[in-house]
Amino acid sequence: MRAAGPRPSMASSASARTAEGRVPRSFTMPQRGSSLAGKAYWAMVQRVALTAAAIDVGYILLFLWLGSVPLTAVNGVSIAMYLAAWWLIRRRHDTAGLVLIWLEVIGHSALGSLLIGWDSGFHYYLLLFIPTIVIANTRGFAAPLVLALLMYYLGLQALCDHVGPLAPLPAPSVKLVNQLHICLVFGMFAALAAFYRRTILTAEARLRKQATLDPLTGLNNRGHFQTLAAHALARSQRDGAPVALLLCDVDHFKRINDQHGHAVGDEVLVGVAAMLVRNLRESDVIARWGGEEFLALMPASPPEAACATAERIRAAAEKTPFGARDGAAIAMTLSFGVAQVHGADDLQAAISRADTALYQAKHAGRNQVRLG
Repeated sequence: MRAAGPRPSMASSASARTAEGRVPRSFTMPQRGSSLAGKAYWAMVQRVALTAAAIDVGYILLFLWLGSVPLTAVNGVSIAMYLAAWWLIRRRHDTAGLVLIWLEVIGHSALGSLLIGWDSGFHYYLLLFIPTIVIANTRGFAAPLVLALLMYYLGLQALCDHVGPLAPLPAPSVKLVNQLHICLVFGMFAALAAFYRRTILTAEARLRKQATLDPLTGLNNRGHFQTLAAHALARSQRDGAPVALLLCDVDHFKRINDQHGHAVGDEVLVGVAAMLVRNLRESDVIARWGGEEFLALMPASPPEAACATAERIRAAAEKTPFGARDGAAIAMTLSFGVAQVHGADDLQAAISRADTALYQAKHAGRNQVRLG
């Protein structure tokens, strides 16, 4: 961790603001931490370093065959630089490793272009920096870095045009090298795009899960339950099938938390959720409604059938003590309130009726099923 420095005074903070009223931010590398983008970025950089080293092995063989001793030596140095960069990043010396990769690509593209000419296509590899700069989220520095890269690119082209090839190869050999570079750069761009597409899809799936599921039990959360219930009720109204609502509550849950701790209480909630999933149908919409309460919408189920299902779950919970990971055997019972839903407009009122029935079951001694 970085040591905290002295706080800037209000005057110095105000003077540091830009004309738009924003405080300028320093350049920072993408952080690993728990950031999905940061982890993906550094995993991609390590993969690029190893891939580039392997490609340079092939280049050594190619330039030995073409008779270019200088480029053979350059690729040998490149392999050492890429492996050193990979080693540094593996040990979390991220900035040093990334700088080494930058130096290799910038230097290699310049030496290759100057030795055998601009038409060799060594400069194509500089273009790979454009998406990596932007994706790196360099906090406002992406545009200046891309512009600097453009200036270097155009400057290198002007220099090559001015001095000409320093160690020229025959035209067919230069054309072969150019075509090889085109194929490799196309492949690397495709791999880069595919890698980040997978990253984006993974991030979308994670966000969707966070937005729709309860993080503890994995059941639907309240918001997603409302959405799924609306669709299920619309289908049921078209079919004319009855719909029931089942509200479940863990009896004396506060006592479980007080006696065994909140970690065991969480295990109980996860166990109840699993029990509900096992005993309800795939077509039923199950959610953690809040705290120790669970709600299930049961399409094509009359209230009597829903009560029978609730009774079966209640009896199973009563007969099977919950075994916590700390070795404790917890006698657990459940109370249920059941209500019929008369269409989508009746959902909230049905939840209220089920809640009233659940309250009656609690008031009557718990561990029972009541129809509202």
